[in-house]
Amino acid sequence: MNILVDAHIFDDKYQGTRTYIKGLYSALIPIAKDWNFFFIASDVEQLEKEFGTTSNVNYLSYKSTNKFYRLLFDLPKIIKENNIDYAHYQYISPPFGKCKNIVTIHDILFKENRFKKFFPLKYRMLNGLLFKISAKKADVLLTVSNYSKEKINEHYNIPLKEIFVTPNAVPADFKCSNNNIKEKYSLSKYILYVSRIEPRKNHLALLKAYRKMKLWEQGYQLVFIGIEDIVSVELDGYKEKYKLELGKNVLWLNEVDYEDLKCFYHDCELFVFPSFAEGFGIPPLEAIVMDKKVLCSNATAMKDFNFKEDMTFNPSDVEELKNKIKKALYDDNFHKIASKEGVLLKYNWDTIADNFYKLINSKKRSVENE
Repeated sequence: MNILVDAHIFDDKYQGTRTYIKGLYSALIPIAKDWNFFFIASDVEQLEKEFGTTSNVNYLSYKSTNKFYRLLFDLPKIIKENNIDYAHYQYISPPFGKCKNIVTIHDILFKENRFKKFFPLKYRMLNGLLFKISAKKADVLLTVSNYSKEKINEHYNIPLKEIFVTPNAVPADFKCSNNNIKEKYSLSKYILYVSRIEPRKNHLALLKAYRKMKLWEQGYQLVFIGIEDIVSVELDGYKEKYKLELGKNVLWLNEVDYEDLKCFYHDCELFVFPSFAEGFGIPPLEAIVMDKKVLCSNATAMKDFNFKEDMTFNPSDVEELKNKIKKALYDDNFHKIASKEGVLLKYNWDTIADNFYKLINSKKRSVENE
């Protein structure tokens, strides 16, 4: 079977969809030896670094970086030329093409009234239409959490039995290979949050809790890792207002390389994930696998994790977050409430890839028997 993977996200900024494709297909390639994989993006060299050079892996290049040109012209032509049986897309698939479509819709948070304020009107209008069309016409529709599955069912009226969950997972190599992060970045003890910056990610709540608790007086710094994706006026105003008070105790890093990122997790005293809304939310799981103390928002897809109550908080309640931080930092028994073994058992790419392989083969057999 020939499967095409739209991997244009590897040409762009780092985000969850990239982690998803990398994790799923890195585990799938050695399992699905009877499949031929065709990865397509503009930067073929980057794809080769990500997925290797095994005999059943092929790389193709887009002629244009324009999204609509790719969908309308590049992809249908490439599908025909390479006899593609299935093509896998994130969110949006071409309107036509001679193959079966696999579509992963990670979330449709913008459809919920309470979260619309986090998404520009143009984004909601355009993607609201394109996501729905792609979901409706998908031969295999995937999402990454039960929360997103229920919302797709609710807003797009697609039966639950026709939506399959293939969650994100923690990579097997998620380990710190060097241990000089504190020296390299002039850090002592620190609290960590990894996420791109936009209002929905709620960096402000953690910054407020840190300032109100005056945690720098107890020797704790605060580290944020992630690029600014959408300007947060309220966050910027708070940073400016309290810049003398917070000073060098708060470190903002746009991006760090993968090896450093793993070591930032490894060396933190506490990981906090205060996001208002997620389709999945992999960072808390990565922190748990590093055997770190974790506090996680109890909103949207994060409920799927079934974390114990002491680990969760209402992302709108800074006072609750303060109390949870205090307990996490100063209660010696806190680190025992999360099991990295449980996370690795449920969220590992080998199991997820094997389930995906069986699902697509089953779908293919059903089509052949029609």
